[in-house]
Amino acid sequence: MIRKTLFVIGILTVFITVQSFTSIPKFSSDETDGPVHWYTFGQAVELQKKNSKMIMVDVYTSWCGPCKMMSAYTFGHPVIAKYLNEHFYPVKFNAETRDSVIFNGNMFVNHSPEGTPRPVHDFAISILDSKLMYPSIVFLNEEIIRVQTMQGYYKADQFEPVLKFFGSGKYKDTKFEDFQKTFVPEVK
Repeated sequence: MIRKTLFVIGILTVFITVQSFTSIPKFSSDETDGPVHWYTFGQAVELQKKNSKMIMVDVYTSWCGPCKMMSAYTFGHPVIAKYLNEHFYPVKFNAETRDSVIFNGNMFVNHSPEGTPRPVHDFAISILDSKLMYPSIVFLNEEIIRVQTMQGYYKADQFEPVLKFFGSGKYKDTKFEDFQKTFVPEVK
């Protein structure tokens, strides 16, 4: 009897765990109706030439649960989405894409053979200094030079001060710890 009860509890635990991951909203980088206006890296670089803003690159994969959660709950938060759209050229980059990226006269491609379980794009390797973890957020300044890389999942309230630290330009002359002392969050 105890064995049967433990078995049932185990099955229910597995079911609940699987259900929690399958209830994460689906996200595709091809979606254009979300609150953030995502650009390709090439589009962001071209726009940057006309109107100088920082570029924020979200490096993700289609199989990454925390990436999907960050897309849905962090980038989907109205305060975060509005700030991203106003102060950055936000880029979503699938680290396993087969599309080529041209930057500074260099072409980045995915050299992984077709059928490779997790093919990694050269651009992801380059922008993340081979430290491949998903999601990774890369902030590039107005000269398209990497300023900061953040790895892992951040909730909206955790991401807001970082986003505004870079988007306001405070990173140029203020330590993040000092910025946080006077930061007033909008995300509750």
